[in-house]
Amino acid sequence: MGSVTLRRLSKIFDGGIQALHDLDLDVRDGELLVLLGPSGSGKTTILRCIAGLEEPTGGDVLIGDRVVTRDPPRARDVAMVFQTPTLYPHLSVRENIAFPLEMRGTADAQVTRRVVEAATRLGIPSVLDRMPDTLSEGERQRAALARAIVRGPQAFLFDEPLSRLDAKLRIELRAELLALHRALGATMIYVTHDQTEAMTMGGGAGQRIAVLHEGRVRQVGTPEEIYQRPADVHVARFVGTPGMNVLQGRGRGTGEEGPVIEAGSLVIPVELSTYEGELQVGIRPEFVGLCAVDKGVGNVDVLVVEPLGSETLVHLNTGGQALVARLPGFADVRVGTRVGVKVDRRRLYLFDAAGVPLA
Repeated sequence: MGSVTLRRLSKIFDGGIQALHDLDLDVRDGELLVLLGPSGSGKTTILRCIAGLEEPTGGDVLIGDRVVTRDPPRARDVAMVFQTPTLYPHLSVRENIAFPLEMRGTADAQVTRRVVEAATRLGIPSVLDRMPDTLSEGERQRAALARAIVRGPQAFLFDEPLSRLDAKLRIELRAELLALHRALGATMIYVTHDQTEAMTMGGGAGQRIAVLHEGRVRQVGTPEEIYQRPADVHVARFVGTPGMNVLQGRGRGTGEEGPVIEAGSLVIPVELSTYEGELQVGIRPEFVGLCAVDKGVGNVDVLVVEPLGSETLVHLNTGGQALVARLPGFADVRVGTRVGVKVDRRRLYLFDAAGVPLA
């Protein structure tokens, strides 16, 4: 296996659309790195540049210690698994998995052994002699994964491989991919826009998340680091389901009530504040609570109530700004009512007008 390094990687498409901006990224040998970001953030473009399917406008791609920026895909020794399983329709599952080994001239006995090993590892030995069009969506994706791992490449590239599957199957295959990473000790780069999937995939030993926004890496770290110490307001808003509430506000360090932060209809006392003027205040939905009118830090209107079983998401309007509260169980809250809001002041995040955390 090998590390993957991107040095000042940029990509400008026809029409002047810049997908990547001088991007630096180091993926350690044997690491599972999750690329997380919204649509258009550059995730797939990065994978395609690593695989050789896109030529960068500038910068370099290294696999191990070797610069492969201008090498053709076949010379890079990486395996890519796409969102839609790509199997040859005229070949059986066995023949599909064996194909990359046969192209290398691997001995027949070794091909047979490695195909069965890969299929068994992915739980599909019983479908080896079937054709792709007879498989379920999950079986097709497992077959595509088996064809990738049978090669033993230096790095695996996964481009949202589970996004077309139903929720139950996504959870199953996610667990299988994590087990596969532990078993192989392989270098893996996994693209997703799903925050829950990213937190799960990036949460083990030797696993990190890189958050992308508009073709730039905003933060790289463990799920805990990214969730609890976001590098900027973009990371704060994007990571979490739902993401952090971020309100436009103002800090006042003096006054009758002492230091406060005003945001929408909220006036939040703070123990110590030297921040005067415009700022952005963030708070996770789980640290927003509801109370009687005039008993909290402000009054808000209930816009939407989403009961989810184990929790209820309550969407609120505070002075024209959106605020979400995550409440346990089935909360007795009605749309159209006015309620008071309380917040855990120890859990506030303060950002300047540009979205940079205030120390």
